[in-house]
Amino acid sequence: MDHPGHRSSHTLPTPKGGGIGIVAAFVLAVPAGRMLHGLPPLDLPLAGLLAATALLGAVSWLDDVYQWSPLLKLGAQVAASVLVALTLPVPAGLPATLPLPWAASLAAPAWFVLSVCCLVFMTNAVNFMDGLNGLVSGSVMLAALALGLLAAGTTLGGMALVLAAALAGFLPFNFPKARIFMGDVGSQPCGLLAGAFGLACATQPGLTAWYVVPMLLAGLIYDVLYTLARRWRNGARLMEGHREHLYQRATQSGLSPVTVTLIHWGFVLWGSVTAWTVLHGLSGLHGLSGTAAGLLMVLLPQLAWSAVVERRMRQPTRPV
Repeated sequence: MDHPGHRSSHTLPTPKGGGIGIVAAFVLAVPAGRMLHGLPPLDLPLAGLLAATALLGAVSWLDDVYQWSPLLKLGAQVAASVLVALTLPVPAGLPATLPLPWAASLAAPAWFVLSVCCLVFMTNAVNFMDGLNGLVSGSVMLAALALGLLAAGTTLGGMALVLAAALAGFLPFNFPKARIFMGDVGSQPCGLLAGAFGLACATQPGLTAWYVVPMLLAGLIYDVLYTLARRWRNGARLMEGHREHLYQRATQSGLSPVTVTLIHWGFVLWGSVTAWTVLHGLSGLHGLSGTAAGLLMVLLPQLAWSAVVERRMRQPTRPV
């Protein structure tokens, strides 16, 4: 049971841990779907991803129950991220430096470290943003659906659609009125999967676009980075709990939680259109220029959103 606290956006005790259904559905449905298509239920990258997802889900569920220390949770995140980074394919052209008994080789150490850092960041970013009904569950659902369509016909696309379906089954219980929260058992594995899908995009034949997931989840990523920068500038302790995320400040300024959630869903839809435009070269720009233009297209709404929230927070008559 999640009881309201000084960092909470809800006012009534609400059951949590609903994310266990999301994790179970994903871990079971992906191998089953492969078997239905005549494929082996698992290969090395998929086994690593599912094992990492299950590991992080189990530790997060226990944390939801027993409230473990942040250091222990970070250790589980790093372990899950290392497992994913060790088993995912690596981009072509990177030098291999460390032979492994279960795979051809480990990529350049810089790529491995970058992968682990990205996975840990995305795990925490999605977890930090899980503070309003439907914000994370709806945003990740829409992003996974978009990725499934962009990578249609691939294993990556299939996994993304499975995640979207699992979240779609959970969303009616979480939005607009929450009958249950996903808890860390849902938000952390969803963040890990989002990060893994992003890394997979960099190596997926026919896609090879590292920028897709950052475009789809620009709203979540920007909020976390903006909040970290703002708190660092103000001299706040970065590891201390707070209610200073943009989405929290937006509700403090008087916007309804439903409005803020729908705005974030809109960010995902805009990121989907932008990613599709860049992937198909419809902007008239290609390569690095097209990618830069696409990233700018998803950044501008975030800059406008943060400016609006900050202006509302400065208004002397804003609701408390």
